[in-house]
Amino acid sequence: MLAAVSAAGLGCLSNAHGETIQLPPFDVVAPRGVTSLPPGPTTVIGATAIQSAAPTLAGDTAKLMSDVPGGAYSTGGGVSSLPVLDGLADDQLNVQADGVALISACGNHMNPPLSYVPPSSVGNLVVYSNLVPVSVGGNAIGGAILAEPPPPAFAAPGKDVVLSGNAGAFFSSNGSAFGANVSLTAAGENAAVTYNGSVVTAGNYTAGGAFKDAGPAYPATPGIVSPIPWLGGNVVGSTAYLVENQDLAVAVRQQNHLLQLDLGFQNIPYQGFPNARMDMVGNQAASANLKYNGVYGWGTLDGQLYFQNVRHEMNFGADKQFWYGGDMMSPLSPGMPMDTHAQNGGAKLTATTHPTDHDTLRLGAELQLYTYNEWWPPSPHGVLSMMGPNTFVELNDGRQNRGDAFVQWDRTWSSQWDTQIGLRSDTVFMNAGPVQGYNDMMYDASQFNGAARSRTFQNWDFTAMATYTPNANQQYRLGVSQQSAAPNLHALYSWSTNPMAMEMIGWFGDGNYYVGNLALKPAVSRTVAATADFHNDSGDLGLQIRPYLTYVSNYIDAQRCPLAVCGDADYIVQNLFATTGFVYLQFVNQNARLYGLDVSGHATLVRDTPVGDFTAKGTIAYVNGVNTTVDDNLYNIMPLNANISLEQNFHGWTNTLGMQFVAAKTSISQVRNEVPTPGYSLFNFKSAYQWKNFHFEVGVTNLFNRLYYLPLGGAYVGQGATMAQANPWGVPVPGMGRSVYVATSVKF
Repeated sequence: MLAAVSAAGLGCLSNAHGETIQLPPFDVVAPRGVTSLPPGPTTVIGATAIQSAAPTLAGDTAKLMSDVPGGAYSTGGGVSSLPVLDGLADDQLNVQADGVALISACGNHMNPPLSYVPPSSVGNLVVYSNLVPVSVGGNAIGGAILAEPPPPAFAAPGKDVVLSGNAGAFFSSNGSAFGANVSLTAAGENAAVTYNGSVVTAGNYTAGGAFKDAGPAYPATPGIVSPIPWLGGNVVGSTAYLVENQDLAVAVRQQNHLLQLDLGFQNIPYQGFPNARMDMVGNQAASANLKYNGVYGWGTLDGQLYFQNVRHEMNFGADKQFWYGGDMMSPLSPGMPMDTHAQNGGAKLTATTHPTDHDTLRLGAELQLYTYNEWWPPSPHGVLSMMGPNTFVELNDGRQNRGDAFVQWDRTWSSQWDTQIGLRSDTVFMNAGPVQGYNDMMYDASQFNGAARSRTFQNWDFTAMATYTPNANQQYRLGVSQQSAAPNLHALYSWSTNPMAMEMIGWFGDGNYYVGNLALKPAVSRTVAATADFHNDSGDLGLQIRPYLTYVSNYIDAQRCPLAVCGDADYIVQNLFATTGFVYLQFVNQNARLYGLDVSGHATLVRDTPVGDFTAKGTIAYVNGVNTTVDDNLYNIMPLNANISLEQNFHGWTNTLGMQFVAAKTSISQVRNEVPTPGYSLFNFKSAYQWKNFHFEVGVTNLFNRLYYLPLGGAYVGQGATMAQANPWGVPVPGMGRSVYVATSVKF
């Protein structure tokens, strides 16, 4: 289990052991937006803990959420898991990469925000649970996750240019996962240039036992002679991936002013998805991020300009059938290419001032302009294959533009009382152009094209918190908030009710079929949450308890597709009452209620023994989510779970035994025919040695090779004829079996 620092208000940052990090001969400039973060129920996972966890993350930064109280991750591709926090997930959360609210440019959310941030590039992962200060961001109904880069480092005054860097690599036996990263910095007194590069690759991983029959990944296609992968009964198909990230950061400072430019590029040639009917066969993203921080007599000014260009492609990967058809009515058709192009640009400006010694006032504005196009090229055989003769246009010039403004007032009333009140206005403008199907006979776009498609959503966020600190060993916080989020482009504008088109939409990993709804309204959450924090003077003992209750009006859920929308074919009529199998769904506004409890703690058991110091750490999380409109459980709610670790530190060695306990998932969504999963326990062990600037680590995950199923893994559709509606229903995605790994890193 990772070490996490829980902070009521961040005045400084430290490593996983609570020790302040010193980096002579550098003066480390504080990362913009980290040390100035407003107070709230915050968890910070520092760079030391992140780098220690890197071998088990294998490039997937979202997996860090498993060590956040109330946090988890929903299975996706190898580096594209979706973050979960207190029962809400993905774009219900405010997820930012270096201050940028990235948007998934895919109908299956295969490229979520954290997939662009390799763990080796994260300086701190800052997580706000339940109550999010309005200055952090908007257009979300849950917590906030901020992936911040390390701060720029400059040479000490009078020093020449200093060269430094670090490099690391790891190998894991399960799936033969391999990763390497390097960082190089040239720093002068007022300018610094840093290059970061990383690569991670893996093959299909194996579960702790057979969960299906062994055999060819998919049935042979008559007339096609090509090798078909053989998958063992324990092999989880469509879990291989390769990802490359490069980043160049330039920082310049002059007196009280700091300017930073970050240029990033990502290339993912392939990434399989075990719970999606398609795979990623290409993702290229280029980004530029310009940030300014200035200190003036009246306060500080933070500005940011950013732009990202994404070209994303989906098709069937190696473990999914590529050729379809093969009879007189439907000639053989190769694959089903699905292409997207997205551009995301924006600007942010925040002014922070202190009218009195007791008050902090934050004023800010934000503009985000997002454009998205999705098209599916036709089959070479045109209309005879059902995929032609036209290009299928799923989204044409989709627009999601947002203009925000906020004001936030923090006040220290006394040594014991602090308050925060904030108000934020989000105005979201959405639109999409006319579309077309492969052909007019099977894909009638006239109703969608004739409808009014422009939407303007006015959202209001409000947060109020009071913090009481009676003494140095206790702190209590109580707060209320309202947050709002507009529907995303696919929930609003996915238009076709043809089964083949519907099965290509959906970011839930459930294998179901989805169509959009032009009548959707923004979701509005109202939360009351409290935090009690207890710790001793030395910091050797700490306990944090966080209960919360959230009601969501117009929660964007799903309903069985009505006959008026999907037609009255026999399979649609039967779909209304099916209790098994994959089902046809439409996005809809309903109401929801979530409540839960997050508990985290740590204790130094003994110090200065002949075999070192011993520490215990742990988290426990419970969440209950219900759709109150139809009295159904919300989808993909993490069951009761606990993470416990025992750590020994002795003369540079750190040995850790980690234990994870997860209850059976029995509260399932009936409308989606969600599949329950049994409870399980996992044990992990690692041993790390730190000598000066050299780090070496070896470990074993899933020590006893337990066969278990991921509660948030969705439905297994990682092999077979995924487009032919032939995949067996009722098989959850299993977790990874035993894996032995070795990792090393060095600073120079």
